[in-house]
Amino acid sequence: LFFSNAFSQNWTLKLDGRSVWSLASDRFNNLYAGGLTGANSRIWKSTNQGTTWDTIYIGTGATMWGFGFDTIGTPGNMYVANFSSGLLKSTNGGANFTVIPVSAFLGKSPQGVACSKSGNVFVTTSTGFFRSTNGGASFDTSLTGLNCLPVLVDRTDQNLVYVGVTSAGGLGIGFYRSTDNGVTFSQNLNPGKNGYNIIQKPDGTLYMISTTSPYNFDKSTNQGLTWTTMGNMPAAMRGVTYASIYNIAFVGGNGGVYYSTNEGATFNSMNLAGSITPVLFSGSRIFAGASGAAAGLYFYDYATSIQTNNSNVPEDFILYQNYPNPFNPATKIVYELKRANFISLIIYD
Repeated sequence: LFFSNAFSQNWTLKLDGRSVWSLASDRFNNLYAGGLTGANSRIWKSTNQGTTWDTIYIGTGATMWGFGFDTIGTPGNMYVANFSSGLLKSTNGGANFTVIPVSAFLGKSPQGVACSKSGNVFVTTSTGFFRSTNGGASFDTSLTGLNCLPVLVDRTDQNLVYVGVTSAGGLGIGFYRSTDNGVTFSQNLNPGKNGYNIIQKPDGTLYMISTTSPYNFDKSTNQGLTWTTMGNMPAAMRGVTYASIYNIAFVGGNGGVYYSTNEGATFNSMNLAGSITPVLFSGSRIFAGASGAAAGLYFYDYATSIQTNNSNVPEDFILYQNYPNPFNPATKIVYELKRANFISLIIYD
């Protein structure tokens, strides 16, 4: 009930004038932003939920398409799909990077990257899917000839790997699923739609967004085997994220950022116009990366917008989103009572 008022608050602009093409967070609550071509070919890092950002890598003009993090060691390896230079790899949280050249991917540029908990690295390119079991030292390939873009490892079954295929020519566009850790893939399970982005909720539900008109918002509850179109997005969307605590899906693309409280059946504007690509929900904030005239990184403090709207305050108590979330090693849990009283706060893992 609070949404119409909540989204009337202002967005905060960071990295003003920088075209941001990718966003990600690691298991230590660090945020990363990747820039578009030219002078924006950079990687920025925030250790305070987006309040301030540091430049940790300056590229050679190529776009930073996506991030992947493994959980082997501390802090673990970070990989960045750098569109023309190759796959960037850091073993120290972005302090230094090495480059795995495009020759490892048959001369094609990385467009997406993801890691399994066992340390496997998965990379997508315009000519197929690549897998490494040795930290990027070597790769094998599948889905040859397909323009693969998003790649996602299932939350509960690390043998399941999902890939979206997109192409201006329409060749093989859709969704593909591997049950053997990326060695082989199924036939196209959601054909006829540019599989531009895929996310997974904690309960295992998959969402896929498309840049193919009428811009379907699709849902799968059986790990990608079958898909249901929930509704249509306002335009071609490229970014999607989910706020589990509020059960809200956010998308970003042509025209700005939009949200849905009914799993994509309908969408409403969040009053941030422009050309948006990545969106990310982290802690209590929704982040959006923009390019073009309104270039920059924007965030919206979602918890604050709820607190400032008093028309829907429960009569007995309010329990706010913990911050940060996810967290390591500590988080804050804020609650309000109508009157002083003893409480029981039960936390489930």
